[in-house]
Amino acid sequence: MQKLYSLFVILLLMGSVTAQVCPILPNPVVYQKANGQFVCSGTLLIDPAGITPDLGQALKDYALWTKGISVAPFVQNSMIQFKKLQNVIEDSYSINIADRITISYSSDASCFYAWVSLLQLAQIEEGQLIFPKCFVKDYPKFQWRGLHLDVARHFFTVDEVKRFIDLMAYYKFNILHWHLTDDQGWRIEIKKYPLLTTVGAFRDSTLQNHYTTTPRSFNKERYGGFYTQEQITEIVNYAGAKFISVVPEIEMPGHARAALAAYPQFSCTGQAQGVEGLWGVFDDIFCAQEASIEFLQDILDEIIPLFPCQYVHIGGDEAPKTRWKECPKCQAVIKDKGLHDEHELQSYFIGRMDTFLTQKGKKLIGWDEILEGGLSPNATVMSWRGYDGGKAAAALGHEVVMCPGSHCYFDHYQGRNAAEPLAIGGYTPLDRVYEFNPIPTDMSAEDAYYVIGAQGNLWTEYIANMAQLEYMAYPRAIALSNVLWSQSAASYESFLHNLISFHFPFLKSKGVNYSKTATMPELSTTRGENGGIVIQSIPAKGTMEDTLLLWEIPAAKRKTNDLLMHWSEYVIQEYQPSVNQISVIQHKALGAQIVFQTPPSPKFDNGSLTLVDGQLGARPWKGNQWLGFDTDSVSFDIIFDKPIKVKEVRIHTLHDPNSWIWAPQTYMIGLNKFGVVSEQACGYSTDETIVIEETDKKVKQIHVTLRGLSKIPQGQPGAGNTPWLFLDEIEIR
Repeated sequence: MQKLYSLFVILLLMGSVTAQVCPILPNPVVYQKANGQFVCSGTLLIDPAGITPDLGQALKDYALWTKGISVAPFVQNSMIQFKKLQNVIEDSYSINIADRITISYSSDASCFYAWVSLLQLAQIEEGQLIFPKCFVKDYPKFQWRGLHLDVARHFFTVDEVKRFIDLMAYYKFNILHWHLTDDQGWRIEIKKYPLLTTVGAFRDSTLQNHYTTTPRSFNKERYGGFYTQEQITEIVNYAGAKFISVVPEIEMPGHARAALAAYPQFSCTGQAQGVEGLWGVFDDIFCAQEASIEFLQDILDEIIPLFPCQYVHIGGDEAPKTRWKECPKCQAVIKDKGLHDEHELQSYFIGRMDTFLTQKGKKLIGWDEILEGGLSPNATVMSWRGYDGGKAAAALGHEVVMCPGSHCYFDHYQGRNAAEPLAIGGYTPLDRVYEFNPIPTDMSAEDAYYVIGAQGNLWTEYIANMAQLEYMAYPRAIALSNVLWSQSAASYESFLHNLISFHFPFLKSKGVNYSKTATMPELSTTRGENGGIVIQSIPAKGTMEDTLLLWEIPAAKRKTNDLLMHWSEYVIQEYQPSVNQISVIQHKALGAQIVFQTPPSPKFDNGSLTLVDGQLGARPWKGNQWLGFDTDSVSFDIIFDKPIKVKEVRIHTLHDPNSWIWAPQTYMIGLNKFGVVSEQACGYSTDETIVIEETDKKVKQIHVTLRGLSKIPQGQPGAGNTPWLFLDEIEIR
């Protein structure tokens, strides 16, 4: 029997914090709590003898920003003393809170990290500062603990970037990867080439709604902005005071439309085009001619003095070779340099930049596409298309920064609620970030040595303002900080408890528009004992809410049922959902067993029940509602509890070439061991209906084989790559 509930779900937080819970995130190596508290006035008196004046000022400024705590030097009877350590683990520190506070540190950076931990321990009550008596010992796990910020798609002001840095520092990130150029905007002043900002920093239109929405609509208002070199220096110094290094990214040879709008002579065609207002990948990239290389090296000559960090990011991703194949100048370079193809031409291009940066005392870093055609000798690889690029680079003895889209793309959706703000796609919830391991389990210890860390990436096609940026970044960034810093992480439930008890209040106090989706109940669909499906409201991990049965739906003829789910308290700031409605299609395969011969990609594997749970994937797509396959054919069996008559099979697929997702080209259906339907052509559509000839025989098992394209056609986004095949519901009638 169908059971319909109108639910008012009130989140019950865990009980009072136990005495041993450590408020510090990321989790320290050692936290030993003693009895009692250290209580002092609202002003922290520190002995400045153990620190430099610049460090003292940094500590003072940050205490004021985080908790509104004043800091003053006071040698006699100071509350806090500093001790410099020798011959200890890099960036290690300890805090001992007894009758006074002693901070022991190995470097200025570690002193700042200790200070951040101390501020996280601080509670303010009636004008007094209260610290738990305890001992803390800590040091980081990874060298590269980063967040990426794209300011090319949407621009953020100097003050907004500083606020982003302030929040990074609270969770001990030490790398800001600053994506300064792309097709949609050039954001940094280059004095030798002023048109880069007067022309390249502004676009005349911006895509509205999602990339996949048709027909497309555009905001025709002029949009853009850039940072002067003085502003760049201001931000770099601001970050440096918090021991955050800023890594600039200047995209090449692809994602160059903004630069080529200003200086079209460095393209293959020489034709002037505007700054792009659409998202995606475009054929017009930097020509591989010598003049283009010299142009980019001139730019790097102005970039290098502005950024003390040893790394310069040159992009190297998503560079279609269409223009290069047609360009006489590029083909002449291939012939002159004895190169085999355009992939080796890109390797040559990147190699020139590598040599140039090495001579300037810098290290080149690029996305994992720089492996194609041969990896430049000194390059560091940032692996975003899964782990494989990083594994290949490490095997060659190159440094690796892991940021696979499956765990580290914070522009993906993080909640299942239909009212989540528009995102590019994908599904990366908080618990998935928390379980991320930058070192794959199948990587040898020798290769793992080269993995220097990881980062979270914030691409801003669909992030137009600071409130939305913070919503997408937090609390996922906190989970990542724990992955990158902590030697051994606590359970996810304990982590979430810590977030709710200590860190959500802090974020709220700073006006951060953080996401609460991780604390909301989720709709969970499971297979019923006798077939069909069961839908329940499952409490978030780390909460004490009860699981509630919503629906129990048997397999039956096609029928649509609607479930309304209400949240009375947890409203997403600015987006304000109050009701989440789902529709369930009742059909004969509901809750059937799925056995894969071709398993889904781990990146988009939401369980086999996704194909028979009665719920259709949304469009624009969200990763949690689809199964994604990165192969050109998919095979699986549908097994029923008892034989059924089959008149029709409806296979719901997704066709979104702009996202490298292509519907299958052919299908083949097998009924038991007989009645095989010959391979039939599919149209490029969102679903395909397969009609089975009437038969008196009942079916216990159905075999499905779908074949897609082996390569994405030329002229399409991702040309030459294997497309994704996305499946959702398999309806049986």
